[in-house]
Amino acid sequence: MDKPISLYELNCRIKAIVSGAIPAVWITAEIAELNLNRSGHCYLQLADKGEKSEQPIAVARATVWASTYRLISSYFVQVTGRTLERGMRVMLLVEPIFHELYGFSLNVKNIEPSFTIGDLERRRREILEQLKSDGVIDMNRSLEFPVFPKRIAVISSHTAAGWGDFKTHLAENSYGYTFNIKLFPAIMQGDGAESSLLNAFDLLAEEVENFDAVVIIRGGGSQTDLGCFDSYNLASYVAQFPIPVISGIGHERDVTVIDYVAHTRVKTPTAAADLFIEAFVTCDALCRNMAERLKRVVNSIVSDEKLYNERLTNRFATKVKDRLSSEASLINLYRQKALSNMVSTVERRKERLNMAAVRVKGAVRQSLIKNGNRLEKSELVVRYSDPVRVLERGYSIALHDGKAVRSAKELKRGDCVTMRFADGYVETTVNKEYGE
Repeated sequence: MDKPISLYELNCRIKAIVSGAIPAVWITAEIAELNLNRSGHCYLQLADKGEKSEQPIAVARATVWASTYRLISSYFVQVTGRTLERGMRVMLLVEPIFHELYGFSLNVKNIEPSFTIGDLERRRREILEQLKSDGVIDMNRSLEFPVFPKRIAVISSHTAAGWGDFKTHLAENSYGYTFNIKLFPAIMQGDGAESSLLNAFDLLAEEVENFDAVVIIRGGGSQTDLGCFDSYNLASYVAQFPIPVISGIGHERDVTVIDYVAHTRVKTPTAAADLFIEAFVTCDALCRNMAERLKRVVNSIVSDEKLYNERLTNRFATKVKDRLSSEASLINLYRQKALSNMVSTVERRKERLNMAAVRVKGAVRQSLIKNGNRLEKSELVVRYSDPVRVLERGYSIALHDGKAVRSAKELKRGDCVTMRFADGYVETTVNKEYGE
């Protein structure tokens, strides 16, 4: 059995083998972790994933010393417009090293920005193709922009300068238009930005009926932190959002996936504010133009109707005058005929009345003669029927209690009876009754 050695000795042998055995080499990898310390050194965790898998097939630690990091990071930003960040694929010139205490790592010497640009563009194309395949890429762009976009939702950091610029520009517009604005706060860069943006959209979706449009504002932040805006999940959400999404991320040299799927892309938050103000100006001008056109049309209609009414009035007056003249002639004719018929009728009635008077006069005379004879006969009957005349002929009337006695049965013994004669009265008392 060989004599055992210490771990330190083993690591020293590995270091001797590795050092100088593998020269600096260009590699491609994904940045799995990235940490900057106070000294300016950058510590990376690199990973290599398979073409059709998200699982790493190789990992390694890498270090970018402060002096080197200042150079390559500045160059990378200058070329790509982006900062180095987790999840980004990069091409690095690395030197393999082995340290007795820290083990294997890579010392980063340089970086090739064009590789990352190509990879970012490839990822954008893949995301856009996926959105197109999903049938959602044009959904938000196809929404009609509101005529009066007065109620505006804003997704931004509450500390972002762009958010303040947007509010101020809207509030101080020279036309005096007023807008209702509500901020839905979100982290706009770095780790957690994507989930924060999605959460802000979720909160907005709960009251989306209260807004006409939503603006994503990022002005005031770093021009290089755009990774969260190349997210498939965020882009899919934006593409399918039910109201127009305005992308005011505030960058000019690069176009993110969000810019492709948003309803409208503007360069700055101030330009986003101008978009809403101009919509009001356009609609205001349209309304004024329509009002003028309506006024002209109404005036024309009123003028035409006035002329038409005047013509109708003149025609009506003429027809009424002709009709009144015709009716007057007809009335005069009817009046003459009525007078003629009235005179004729009166003459006939007068003649009938005269004939009736003669007949009545003859009938009255005959009736008087006939009734005169009847009166004379009645007078004789009355005269001969007079009680006084009857008493003068020797008759008398027996009275009991002031009433004439018509039968002996009406009296009884002791009754006082008054006997009336033509020349006076005699009172007597019934002493005896005689029956039949």
